[in-house]
Amino acid sequence: MCSESSRSSLASEASIGIFDSGIGGLTVAHAVSRALPNERIHYFGDTAHMPYGDRSPELVRAWSLRIAEHLVNAGCKAIVIACNSASTTAAAEVAASLGAHIPVVDVVSPVVQAVAKGPWSRIGVIGTRATIGSGVYGTSLRLAMELNGKPGLVEEWPTPLLAPLIEEGWHDHELMVPVIQSYIDAAGWRLEGPQSIDALIPGCTHYPLALDALRRVVGENIALINGPEIVAKEVCDRLEQTGLNAPAQSKVRHRFAVSDLTLSFTQSAERFFGSGIDLQHDPIWG
Repeated sequence: MCSESSRSSLASEASIGIFDSGIGGLTVAHAVSRALPNERIHYFGDTAHMPYGDRSPELVRAWSLRIAEHLVNAGCKAIVIACNSASTTAAAEVAASLGAHIPVVDVVSPVVQAVAKGPWSRIGVIGTRATIGSGVYGTSLRLAMELNGKPGLVEEWPTPLLAPLIEEGWHDHELMVPVIQSYIDAAGWRLEGPQSIDALIPGCTHYPLALDALRRVVGENIALINGPEIVAKEVCDRLEQTGLNAPAQSKVRHRFAVSDLTLSFTQSAERFFGSGIDLQHDPIWG
């Protein structure tokens, strides 16, 4: 748990803006709410455009900039890009657009730095076509691991069916295991023996919802990197560094908004945050 602010101000009491194309970013929002229980969250799911993983970088960048601006105009003090596809294509542009006074946290950089400092040397990464196609995990991880004095092997593989299945609420469906297994087989990754990967990065914020299925496939000896918890720690650190962490509050009320109302979003939000969530339709695209 992060420390609370010793000062009270409108800025520190403002919400943290978190956005994704759909329900996946709720895994990050939940981790942030657990690590920072005094913070209000304003979550935006761009369900009208999901999934981002199959969209062009230009579109994802334009949508991300518009959503971040919308959240800041709504009073958010910090932005979390809770989408790997948007993080790989738009994080720098979002940070530049909002200015240095608004902390912007993506979901790739903190994970890369945490894994590079860990004990693993053979790392697999799965994600959307956009994330894997960018090569950002492989490039960043190899560089970070080398800087930490431990050159390692990083292999990436696209798993485009997983996010849509999870978005449909199928994260607990028996179909998830053979789909994941087929992707692992196609990637040619060993899960046992001396040539086995020793860590797997679920490089999409949807994937932690299917953690049980992932664990059934990879077994107990391979580390499944918990990206949402790593990102929550980064958000905590950034707020403390800028003095924007919230003071103690007796009651914290979050806001959830989507660009297109979907039943799966409501169900997933209630799974993490309980019944009676304040879900609103926010048609920012007109």
